[in-house]
Amino acid sequence: MFPFNGTLQPNRFVMPVAVVTGILLGPSEGSAVSEDPSKLSYGTRIGMTMTIVAKEGIGTVSAVIRLKHTLQDAKVFCVEYLRDNSPRCITDVIATTKLADRVTGNCVERTWTDMHGSSYSFHGSARQSPEMIKQGLLSETDYLIRRDGDEAFLPNLSLASYAERLEIFQSLCPGIAR
Repeated sequence: MFPFNGTLQPNRFVMPVAVVTGILLGPSEGSAVSEDPSKLSYGTRIGMTMTIVAKEGIGTVSAVIRLKHTLQDAKVFCVEYLRDNSPRCITDVIATTKLADRVTGNCVERTWTDMHGSSYSFHGSARQSPEMIKQGLLSETDYLIRRDGDEAFLPNLSLASYAERLEIFQSLCPGIAR
């Protein structure tokens, strides 16, 4: 695949090693929580974001953030996570990623629905649940979040999407979970 005749030939050997090293050592996982205020995360992988196109009623009983999964969003996922810069990857990601065009929240009741259609409720600081802290499922700086229909709170350490759920709630209802 890469010609090597026993002598170091930088123009033919260093580049393939750099590419392989980048693939092996580059970020393949990690939080998808976006630091870009114009994006919201929909999943746990790098590049799983949607573009915010409008906000209405933020911080109220009828908070709405309208979203669009753009070609640029798909490209970031393809390049950063899948390591595929092809146009086909981008069109495949757009075609197969089925998401709602909005997230909604009721900040008075502290509830919200994400782009997957799942509903959640916010129950304050994890300090209210010392047994979960003692078990190592949450730290004192975490929050209690419950998915509708579940009895237990979402543990931060065992649920990869905890950070994404919290990001959505904080965007819809700023100032409640800091």
